[in-house]
Amino acid sequence: MSRFKTKCAELRVTRQGPEPLQEPPRPGALLNILLSDALVRYWILDCPPGLASAAELDLYTADRFAAIFGDDPAGWVLRVDPVPRAERWLACAVPALFAVDLPRAAAARGWQVCRVQSRFIREFNEHGRPLDADAAFCVASRECTTIGLMAAGRWRGIRVHPPLDRAATNFSTLLRRDCRQAGMSADGLRPVVVGSLREAAR
Repeated sequence: MSRFKTKCAELRVTRQGPEPLQEPPRPGALLNILLSDALVRYWILDCPPGLASAAELDLYTADRFAAIFGDDPAGWVLRVDPVPRAERWLACAVPALFAVDLPRAAAARGWQVCRVQSRFIREFNEHGRPLDADAAFCVASRECTTIGLMAAGRWRGIRVHPPLDRAATNFSTLLRRDCRQAGMSADGLRPVVVGSLREAAR
């Protein structure tokens, strides 16, 4: 658990679970919770016509999550980035254990939780803007490799793979496979790779 690298302390959650939750240096100290992409589920949500409210969007998102992953959305916190006039939105699901229960435990210890965020979302917010209209944004971490695809400035696909130092194939092959699944060509895409294993993508 890091207290000094950023303005907020950071509690990391990996496949093995959260780092030990330390006592805050003072009551109300700020804390960010960062989740490995290995714990998060991503998908591209097609924007249906006629959504009239945030409540309708929540119901639609939960329905699509259940259809895609076969899990009860009640055990997850679902998030969508509803970009105006976009045909597809990036969506993710975070286990409620880490999105709800862990922040409550931290608050009970005296922390003020600022945000609960997955690694891909954090890295995209920090490094992904502006991207080329046709781009592949990749977070190459030691736990997994997450590749998000954009065409004409819109989300087209996102997948989480094993880490590049343990993957059965190389980054270029993973990218081509993801593009085929998303119904797009890898030709002309500009890959942007961040993370501790970014050199393995070269």
